[in-house]
Amino acid sequence: MIDLEEVLGSPPPALVNDEEYPGRERFDRKPFVIRRGDTAKGFTEADVVIDDTYVTPTQYHATIQTRACVASWDGETLTVWDAAQGVWNSKLAFAKSFGLDPERVRVIVENLGGGFGSKAWSHRISYYAARLSMTTGKPVRMEQTRAEEFLVHPHRYDCRIRFKMGVRRDGTLTAIEERALVNIGAAAGSSNYNANRIIWQTSNLYECPNVYLEQIGVFTNLQMTGPTRAPFNMPAIFPLEMHIDRLAAAIGMDPLEIRLKNYKTHASTHTKPELMEQEMRVPWSNKQLDVCMRKATDAIGWERRKEQRNPSTGPRKRGIGMAAFIAHQGGGKSPNKAYADVDICRNGTIRLHIGVVDIGGGQKTILAMIAAEELGVHAGDIEVIYGDTRDTRYGPACHTSRVTAEMGPPVLQAAAEARDKLFVLAARQLKAQPSELASCDGLIYVKACPQQSIPFAAACAGIDAANPISGSGSRESNPDSPLFSSFGAQAAEVEVDTETGGISIVRMTAAQDFGKAINPKLCVSQVVGGIEFGVGYALSEEGIYDPKTGRMLNTNFHQYRVPTSLDMPPIDAILVEGGDPYFAFGARGGAEVTNAPTAAAIGNAIADAIGIWFTELPVTPDKVLEALKARRLQD
Repeated sequence: MIDLEEVLGSPPPALVNDEEYPGRERFDRKPFVIRRGDTAKGFTEADVVIDDTYVTPTQYHATIQTRACVASWDGETLTVWDAAQGVWNSKLAFAKSFGLDPERVRVIVENLGGGFGSKAWSHRISYYAARLSMTTGKPVRMEQTRAEEFLVHPHRYDCRIRFKMGVRRDGTLTAIEERALVNIGAAAGSSNYNANRIIWQTSNLYECPNVYLEQIGVFTNLQMTGPTRAPFNMPAIFPLEMHIDRLAAAIGMDPLEIRLKNYKTHASTHTKPELMEQEMRVPWSNKQLDVCMRKATDAIGWERRKEQRNPSTGPRKRGIGMAAFIAHQGGGKSPNKAYADVDICRNGTIRLHIGVVDIGGGQKTILAMIAAEELGVHAGDIEVIYGDTRDTRYGPACHTSRVTAEMGPPVLQAAAEARDKLFVLAARQLKAQPSELASCDGLIYVKACPQQSIPFAAACAGIDAANPISGSGSRESNPDSPLFSSFGAQAAEVEVDTETGGISIVRMTAAQDFGKAINPKLCVSQVVGGIEFGVGYALSEEGIYDPKTGRMLNTNFHQYRVPTSLDMPPIDAILVEGGDPYFAFGARGGAEVTNAPTAAAIGNAIADAIGIWFTELPVTPDKVLEALKARRLQD
């Protein structure tokens, strides 16, 4: 039983022990609701009401590296070379599973060939390898094939989402009703299913006085679901932003204008299920979504939409669309616990110890840059100890865009503490007080007389060789107010071939609010990678399942079609930097969520090109041809 509507009325028997994945009793077919105002009243006040249902597909991570590990037990210590996005969470989980003192477990992740949530924690084969090593006394290596990776890994939830929305002629939203059915698969727990994340985004993206939003998780016989690069964002934003465009078209309003008309200036706190009907309005820590929307549309040439609307005589039609997003990510995740340490040695060596994994997002580089800025040296001067539980303290796993937000403050604190201790030594050489000193570009100088300076390395000569200078930093939980979120907007220009049904993306623009881009090149890279996820979700990626067994059939890259370089358009990535005062140098996370509006922007551009709104993803050539044929018959 894999169909959402079918299972709602007749649930299948459990396929996974609830002891291992508790959650069925809490989540299965239970509605979680956000409400405010009176939607019935709101719809009577509307001039236009549109009601439709949208279907979004499963999506898989398609990492270059499949799951692999080596485990070695020497009789005293378990060492695991793993493919995971966090070393410390894995260390603690191994210790608990095998009844070991955590000090007797070491986890190493030197390099990771992609994660996107699939490796948010250690998976079964790592435990199997560890148990086999402890049994045989020999190192054990295990690796999954590509087909196994498709079959046994959690994937993105497929959803069926109904939207009913009302709007006045002036563009003011009067009411929103939403019913989101989420296919949880065979198992879910609080760690991999968020019972209100889809409807939270609807509640917070636009201002509307009357809403009734319902999210229902449904257990089916499909394989397990779980983190998949912003797992709920694309399913949430695609139908919402398509529906907003349809309302704009119905009242003859520009899609950008209707979004700005209903711009939400305060957050509605529905982040905890028990608070969903106890709305509190709180400020954002920093929000520049309106700037993002204007920059993305300006960059695509928004004024050309009207010019391209005149139908050409040829089969190729062009259109331009946009979409915005909000995501409750990028500001850290509970419990927000993180530690960092900085050592400065007599020979001038600087070591930064961080218990995190660099999964390709540049975490090693970004955190070294934060430390270097605070110390007044160059990032290349810092040796980074990372990806290993030995010689580091607890750091978060690298997912939900949390590492910069959570590790940035402790890194800054540790560097500042070590710098201030070094200033005590430097002050003697400069004949000044430590409080009178500053450092920059490898020099320590007197603030009132910058010419009075010494090299950083010269100050280090006063350090006791047996006792390096050390600084430490830690991170506490976020306050309840303001609310920390990520924002952005994208625009797409597409060309639709009405003879073949083929869709080509001509160009995309993206404006993302990162607070402060510590390393702009890495931020742009994350925007491009996120868009690639969104392009596949919109146009080609889809799991195909045996209806009798629920087993996935297209377990290879020939039949499960991820975008290649030939499918990707030119992308203009615009980094919006206003700074977020709650984070180190104003930088918050945002890499994971860069895929959120892509499918909606593409869908709206397709509608602008041929006048057809596709409510089911992916939009493949056969669906385009069927829709065009249906319209001809109707005409």
